[in-house]
Amino acid sequence: MKNNKVRSKKREYDTYSITMELEKPLLYEEEQEEIYKRQKNIKRKSRNKKIVKLILTLLLCSVIGFFIWLSSYYAPTSQAESYLKSTNSVEVSIDNNFICFTPTNTTPKKGFILYPAAKVDAKAYSQICSMIAAKGYKVVAVDMPFNYPLFGKNKADEVIEKYSDIESWVIGGDSLGGFVATRYVNSNISKIDGVVLISSYPLDSYLKEINMNVLSIWGSKDGVINFQSLIDAKQKLPNKTTYTEIEGANHSQFGDYGTYKSDEQALINADAQKQKTVDSILQFLGNIN
Repeated sequence: MKNNKVRSKKREYDTYSITMELEKPLLYEEEQEEIYKRQKNIKRKSRNKKIVKLILTLLLCSVIGFFIWLSSYYAPTSQAESYLKSTNSVEVSIDNNFICFTPTNTTPKKGFILYPAAKVDAKAYSQICSMIAAKGYKVVAVDMPFNYPLFGKNKADEVIEKYSDIESWVIGGDSLGGFVATRYVNSNISKIDGVVLISSYPLDSYLKEINMNVLSIWGSKDGVINFQSLIDAKQKLPNKTTYTEIEGANHSQFGDYGTYKSDEQALINADAQKQKTVDSILQFLGNIN
């Protein structure tokens, strides 16, 4: 009887031991698989973090680079500065938003809003603004955020609201400023009676669709504008558009800020170029009813 109990216990023990031994490989494989999954998740999370860090770093560098690019701009020359002072014929007022030129010998009823070229300080256009104002028009050169017109498309609203005594407004711009001016007209047709494009052109046919009064001015030695695009843009402008090519004029001499990048050397002097520009704009303004 005693021997049977011993044998029974031994068999039970042996069976249990054998079962455990058989289960060991299975338990080991499951444990290894779990470890592998954890390691894989850790690697994936680590890789995702690196990707996110890389994207954020690139984005930050792009933003910093963009603002560094914006911070460098074309400042007005001493020639431009000399036209920022009031004279017997033109009163000049300057605030944080724009520079206003008002004739002193008459009460103007027509006004001209000028958007500057990309990265050009609005004060650089003080000479042509003063010359136009001296002939009886209120002229406002608009300062743009970071000197970039795309950031201030609706700046004309501030001008029109402040000088509500003006009955008729013409808007224009140099280079990118001209393009942005056309975008303003697209959503403010009731406020504008004419558009002046200086070394500029629209990308759509909206001005043609509304039969807007348009003056297009450019120089034959402009090294910045795409002449093929300028030619193609004629199909997008009204048939009554006035075109003025200034022989020997370049891109930079419409203002006083130095030489615009990639521009060509002008064959006429800056004063002559500005005078021809002003003459064209004055004739255009005079024809606005």
